[in-house]
Amino acid sequence: MIFSVFSCTEDPEVWDSKVLELSGDWFVRYDHESYGEDPFGSGFTPLMTFNTAKDDGTEIWITDDGNFWDYKVKVNVNASNLTFGSDQALVNSVDGYEIGVKIMNGKIIKNAVTQPSGYVSDSIYFEIWFEDLEDATGIANDKLLVGGFKRSGFTEDLH
Repeated sequence: MIFSVFSCTEDPEVWDSKVLELSGDWFVRYDHESYGEDPFGSGFTPLMTFNTAKDDGTEIWITDDGNFWDYKVKVNVNASNLTFGSDQALVNSVDGYEIGVKIMNGKIIKNAVTQPSGYVSDSIYFEIWFEDLEDATGIANDKLLVGGFKRSGFTEDLH
């Protein structure tokens, strides 16, 4: 038997996105002004924020990938002050579930959370309105308060 080993000496291309500081994998909890912390009993669930194909620094995608309410929306950002949101309803991009979604008062706070591993990560906060949230809470024009932290990758930090 003959084995050949090839190695690649080419360096990979590394690039930055214009919304890099707003992008990441997060663990967030959905709280409510009247019903308190985690009224749906979901705990901390994964959330992703990432760049759009335009990479013009004006918008990001936000999705929970079906971990909580199953939403994916493209939302406006201000990359220089790490804020995002809109008072306008956005159309959910999840096939078969095209409800209105509003992301409001969003912000990233740098180095705000010390995790069990000792890793210091960013924090995320935003308010979210779903067109069908009233069906779940019984409150017209209701919203949820979403807060959490950036995933560190260390096992002891998993929630």
